Amino acid sequence: MLSGISPGHGAFGVQAVNVPVNVAGMDVSPGEIIHMDENGACKFPSEKLGAVLTNVEALVKEEEERINKLKTATNARQVRAIFGGQSYGSDPGKESSK
Repeated sequence: MLSGISPGHGAFGVQAVNVPVNVAGMDVSPGEIIHMDENGACKFPSEKLGAVLTNVEALVKEEEERINKLKTATNARQVRAIFGGQSYGSDPGKESSK
C-alpha cells in the first residue's frame, strides 16, 4: 500500500510467523486472505475463497454484458436504462426494490 517508490535501509528480519498482524490499520489473522489493489484492501476467511471467486466471475460477466450494451447506446436515456437502478450483486432476473 505504497504511493510510490520507498527505499528500505537497515536490517530486515522475520520477527514472528503465523501470528496476527496489522496492515495499514486492518487487523489480519493467520488464515485470512487479503485482496489489495489501487482502490484499497479487504480481507476474508480462506474457507470463503471459492465463494469469492464465484462472485468475482459473476461480476465480470455482468460488467462485460453492461459494457457491451453501453457500446451501442446512442443517448442518455439508453445509458440510464442499461444501468436500470441495479447495483452489483443484484439479481438481474428480479425487480429492483426501488
